[in-house]
Amino acid sequence: MQWYNKLTKRLIGGSCLKIRYANAKVEKYFSDWGEMRRKLPMDWVRTLKKHIDRLKAAETFGDFLALGLGHPEPLKAKDLGKYSVRVSGNVRLIIEPVQIGERIELSIEIIVEGVVDYHGGKDDWFIS
Repeated sequence: MQWYNKLTKRLIGGSCLKIRYANAKVEKYFSDWGEMRRKLPMDWVRTLKKHIDRLKAAETFGDFLALGLGHPEPLKAKDLGKYSVRVSGNVRLIIEPVQIGERIELSIEIIVEGVVDYHGGKDDWFIS
């Protein structure tokens, strides 16, 4: 099944966005949802799995952004180039699109950095 993405002006439904992980520990948790359930609350794990499934289904990072699910937002300052995706009130999935060319929306690969509570001037990483 294919549909038209107004942001990227392309048909969606072909190849998938490639997902890499920042390190072996992050990959371990995102490869084994049972292991992640032992570390994080179940509602967070369900939400994280949905976000990863949506990323995998997208053809480009722009396709994922166009959905708007999880309220993806670009980060600033020291985390410029990375995006947060809402998991719960203060908890976010942090991802970094691998930019090819001038438009980040055309990225076909992302790096999953981990899961963090970065509100209130703190960086409490649950998975990193």
